[in-house]
Amino acid sequence: MKKTLRFFFVLLLVAFASGTLIAQSDDLGVLFSEMSQDAVTAYTRPIISGFGSNLNTGWVAKAPSDSKFDFHLDIKFLGMGSFFGSADKTFETTGMFRFTSNQADQILAASGISTSNFSYSTYKNTLLNTDWTVNMSGPTILGKEGEVLNVEFQGTVINGQPIKATKFSVNNVSGFLKDLSVLPMAAFQITGGTFYGTDVSLRFFPSISLGDLGKFSFFGIGFVHNPGVWLKNPLPLNVGVGFFTQTMKVGDIFSSTANQFGLYASKTFGAGISVTPYTSLTVESSTTTLQYAYEYDTAAGHQKTDLKFDLEGDNGVGFTIGAAFSLAIVNLNIDYKLAKTSTASAALVFGF
Repeated sequence: MKKTLRFFFVLLLVAFASGTLIAQSDDLGVLFSEMSQDAVTAYTRPIISGFGSNLNTGWVAKAPSDSKFDFHLDIKFLGMGSFFGSADKTFETTGMFRFTSNQADQILAASGISTSNFSYSTYKNTLLNTDWTVNMSGPTILGKEGEVLNVEFQGTVINGQPIKATKFSVNNVSGFLKDLSVLPMAAFQITGGTFYGTDVSLRFFPSISLGDLGKFSFFGIGFVHNPGVWLKNPLPLNVGVGFFTQTMKVGDIFSSTANQFGLYASKTFGAGISVTPYTSLTVESSTTTLQYAYEYDTAAGHQKTDLKFDLEGDNGVGFTIGAAFSLAIVNLNIDYKLAKTSTASAALVFGF
């Protein structure tokens, strides 16, 4: 029991500190400004899935009773954290990329073409005005701060002049979250019921400032219904089917939606002081919209383009197992979700 309580308080503390974790980093918008859409897609993919898994975690710790009227109101302080391995901290991809003026100079120098070459401006302008297919590798947003984005240009021919394949680094693009292994989040949740076997939940987090990232907030709503309320004979445990949806916004860069359909089951042992094992099987999805200003060089000068695109989280089927401990008014619950992005949650609940 002591280990359980220690895990609960550590996870909850880390989750409520998540705003500080992100706010202490450099401006993410500035970092993205040097990256094409294909680069940002690969760079952020792990955290996009982490956002979705966190938002779809911790909704239900006890299926509603099969009663027509059984009033209760639970106020939950919830912390959740998605886990990442070493494979989530690096990426390799092939995609489109625009060179800066300095990068074009590096490519031409690698081919032995100096600025004194009569056609230097022609070669450079062609490099600057074209979207090139390149190989990219390096740290994801979760990666190490000391690692940087590497770009491999495959080479080309411009007006009969061979331009050699060249590798260079984008030193300003490194692991923004500094080798992060757990993505924490926190929420307040209110659950009320039971009305004809149905509980309704609201989840939110007050808007807080994350420094250069701007405001962070989210809101969600959902329900669980116990079909046993319509049966003549009671089931040996409480079951439920439910749906939950929520939205999250982080400054002007990230805007996420997450949805969950699930089957839930629980059974309480004891009265007053009791324990309730619970489990669920869920189908989850999430979509995050990214929006930022992409900056690059052209023959006409420095350009800025606003990019906006959607990324689907790598979320799917989740299997959760956990336990809730009732100590009269105060309850504790912890659980672990097995999924493509595994996630744990812990909550302190006041029930009335």
